[in-house]
This record gives sequence, C-alpha cells and structure tokens, in this order.
Amino acid sequence: MHMNLKGRVNVATPGTPVPLTTDTTLTASKLFFQVIPGLTGKTYIGAPAMAKSALTGVARVLWPNASGGFSEYFSVESQDGANSIRLAEYAVDADVAGEGLLVTYWTE
Repeated sequence: MHMNLKGRVNVATPGTPVPLTTDTTLTASKLFFQVIPGLTGKTYIGAPAMAKSALTGVARVLWPNASGGFSEYFSVESQDGANSIRLAEYAVDADVAGEGLLVTYWTE
C-alpha cells in the first residue's frame, strides 16, 4: 500500500466545492480527511456538486479545532482493499475562505 499526501485542500470561495482532482481515472483504496488544528470554520466533505447550505450531496460535516485539541477526521475505505474509490467523486467545501482539510489517500 502506498500513501499519497495530497496535503491541505483549501476552499477559496465558500459555497464553491473544490474537487480532490479532475482526473476521473485516479483511484484509491482508502481516503482520509482531517481537520487542521487552528482553523475556525466548519468543513464539508461530499460530491463536487454539493450544496453545503442545504446539506445536499454532503457526506460529512467536520467541526473546527480552533484551540488545538482533538481534530475530527473522516475516512472512506474500499471493502475489498482494491483501488475502487474515485477521487474525482469527492470534494471539500468550507465556511471560511482559505480554510480546508488535510487529505491523504492510499493506493495498492
């Protein structure tokens, strides 16, 4: 298994989801999202067409960790361990411009 560090995925304009990639062939066996300590707004994980205001297409809402305590996270894992998760089907949105999530994915 190979770890791929996408790093920080920032949202320039809240309400405009940022896809993890536009490459529809990029797949992974596991996908991991984590709140970045010190940020102040909620972040959202979902489909590229998500609408965070109505929670349409939102899979998970992660709360901020402004004080540096425990950072919430969310992970998705393929059932058979194969690279069957399409990264282009996931996006990040945020309540605060310039904020986002740490994203890591694993490939076989």
